[in-house]
Amino acid sequence: MCIPDIARRAVGLVTVAAVIGGVWAGVGWLLPLPTQASAGGPTLRLYAGTEEIAILHGLSRRAQIWQPLEEFPRGVVDAVLVAEDRRFFRHHGVDIPAVFRALAANTRRGEIRQGASTITQQLARTLFLTRERDWGRKLHEAALALMLEFRYSKPRILEAYLNTVYMGQDGDVAVHGLPAAARHFLGKNLAAVRADEAALLAGAISSPNKTLGDRPDRARAARTAVLSALRRRGLLDEARAREAMASPLPAEGGRTRVRAPYFVDLAREEIRERVSLPDKGEVRIATSLDPALQRVAERAVQEGLERIERRQGSGPGTMESALVAIEPASGRIRALVGGRRYLDSPFNRATRAARQPGSLFKPLVYLAAFEFGARGRSAPITPASLIPDAALTVQADGRPWTPRNVDGRLLGNVTVRRAVEESRNIPAVRVALDVGLDRVVELARRLGIRSPLAAVPSLALGTSEVTLLEITGVYAALANRGVRAAPTTLAGGVPPAGTQVNVSLPAAAPAVSAESAFLVTHLLRGVMRHGTGRTSRRWGLSDVTAGKTGTTDGLRDAWFVGYTPELAVGVWVGRDDGSPLGLSGAEAALPIWATTMAAAVRGAPPKPFAPPPGVVLVAVGRDTGASPAFWCDRGQTVEEAFRVGTEPAAGCGGGAMVSAGRGLLSWLGRLFR
Repeated sequence: MCIPDIARRAVGLVTVAAVIGGVWAGVGWLLPLPTQASAGGPTLRLYAGTEEIAILHGLSRRAQIWQPLEEFPRGVVDAVLVAEDRRFFRHHGVDIPAVFRALAANTRRGEIRQGASTITQQLARTLFLTRERDWGRKLHEAALALMLEFRYSKPRILEAYLNTVYMGQDGDVAVHGLPAAARHFLGKNLAAVRADEAALLAGAISSPNKTLGDRPDRARAARTAVLSALRRRGLLDEARAREAMASPLPAEGGRTRVRAPYFVDLAREEIRERVSLPDKGEVRIATSLDPALQRVAERAVQEGLERIERRQGSGPGTMESALVAIEPASGRIRALVGGRRYLDSPFNRATRAARQPGSLFKPLVYLAAFEFGARGRSAPITPASLIPDAALTVQADGRPWTPRNVDGRLLGNVTVRRAVEESRNIPAVRVALDVGLDRVVELARRLGIRSPLAAVPSLALGTSEVTLLEITGVYAALANRGVRAAPTTLAGGVPPAGTQVNVSLPAAAPAVSAESAFLVTHLLRGVMRHGTGRTSRRWGLSDVTAGKTGTTDGLRDAWFVGYTPELAVGVWVGRDDGSPLGLSGAEAALPIWATTMAAAVRGAPPKPFAPPPGVVLVAVGRDTGASPAFWCDRGQTVEEAFRVGTEPAAGCGGGAMVSAGRGLLSWLGRLFR
């Protein structure tokens, strides 16, 4: 072959190589690596008073804290390299010897069981591919890794990997990167991580949710494997290795120390909607949480569910509960529990689970009656009005519907007070129909219920689903004399020193008159003393609170909401699948409520429920609703609340002559005795 031919071929090969290299480099430029700027928004520190309850890295469900490679502790980097890619600085994206070892192992098993992926391949998969396990994806992964190695330096690839590698779920938050994992699973900054903790994090990379979950055996085995590898490679001396292996595992598998995680999730949503945040930096925000009350509430829910499960002989973890505590005057949420254990289920049952409230809805019917009156009826409805507790059949969706009382009895005429205290169904339906179902819905909307409400007769019995936060907010407005303050997780105050943002609380607005709200409150105080909430006296709460039980058909859901002028607390107990709980609100929900409310009352004795101007208290017969004179058969009386001008006139009411004669004889008998 002549010299010119050789030259032409050499030029051709160089040209082809240049074209391939150019294409290769061009493709490499299309694979951008993440940087600190792409790691999320500002760091948010949430405070309850002076106590830090959470650190959020932006407002997404992805937790990531970017840290330059030079700031990573050497021990953490060494642990990751021995666990995931010991030849990282010696290969070019694909570790050929490791590939052949994995290929032989997978061929023997007939499936992909061993990966041999380098750190660069893992980074390519995390950034550009799915986690599907097949040969095509492995080849794609290897090609991308080679391109990344061509385009970027080893330190740059390692920095991106350490900051983006998936480290598992903390509830419904995906944790990415070693710095975020140290914060979430160890409760500390990466700089403070010990050798045993670095080995645990590195050993968890291949299977984070199992290793960093509630599997101490797996966590210990993964940690030991990494520590042993560090010792063999001379990166950890024998004494330190033994000490690290003997160290106890972090509590709860090293899980995050975020306080009140259900509350924090709700605060994250509210901050996203209402607060203008900077693009980066650190922001401190004051929340409405009362840490002491939150701890009491969490313990009350846990112990209450365990007590119910022991009583019923059901397996542990079969029931769920939620609790909300609201400050009526400001709407500040002081405690919130969305379930028995956030790590098992981050689903917030206090804000997202819509369930039928049952009898908990009845006070809204009577509130509408006091506020609007009955259509076609000139006389106002008062707490002493007599309502027929008699058989009733109405048309609902074109079919006849017959409500029944829980005890199956019909008592004839009963006062509104008795109907409320005994939670009777038929009188509530009659009043709702007299007032107008559309008016009941209108009033519920004013009080903050946003869930769909069907204007059908059974609405009076709580058949339209609501959330616990919604219905507790309704009762908080009653406690606040009819003024509704929208529930909020933000305090609007000044947290410990740091970057501040403007947090303005929503303004409170009147929803119903103070007179109507007090009439219902006075009735609900009777529920606590004589009605379905009377077991509250065991906690010393029957004389200082107002409240109502709620139980749905088939005993599926148990509710209790009660309040003082300073605090409204609502509790729901049930099963996630909607199967019957088998207990009433008084049996299941009230004890959890009472434990929480009793702690709050001990910390700050409540003010009395004082009637507003325009309301008078008058003694009436409990069964008749009449205001008896001394010569009438007084029977059992109760101090009832009335709007001025609606109280009954002095006298014996219906059957005056008979009542007066019987009363006079009774009075003479007492006189001469």
